[in-house]
Amino acid sequence: MQQASRIYLPRLGTQLPPIDENRRLGGDREGLGDRADLLAAATAADPVPADAWRALAPLPGAGAVDLDALSEWLATGASDRQDPLEVAAAIDTLRRDPGCAACRKRLRALLWPLLAAPPPAIGPRRPAGPVGQAYLDALGQEPTP
Repeated sequence: MQQASRIYLPRLGTQLPPIDENRRLGGDREGLGDRADLLAAATAADPVPADAWRALAPLPGAGAVDLDALSEWLATGASDRQDPLEVAAAIDTLRRDPGCAACRKRLRALLWPLLAAPPPAIGPRRPAGPVGQAYLDALGQEPTP
């Protein structure tokens, strides 16, 4: 209290600001968010652009691209981060010439930004150093209750 008055009194004068007794110990939680909202379940990523991106890979066993499903996905407005007309033009170009490697590469490049980012993974744990290994060995020699 002495430090508080030493800090506040020079700034505000000799009178401290009034304390609102209703809020002081009332336990009013108005305006505070719900903790359950922070733990909302993650939604699964849309598999259509990911499947098409994998099928467009220049690998020998990449598989056929389902252009109809990709067009339907594009028509639903799911690609809000990319120009849908450019993606639709790339799909139509690939429909006209399915063997065009440059067309496949272009469509694959347009689909890349539309893919959902994978969740961050926890890296592998570093192996124990000599001190840590000695500690683990000593724990292993302890009798278990």
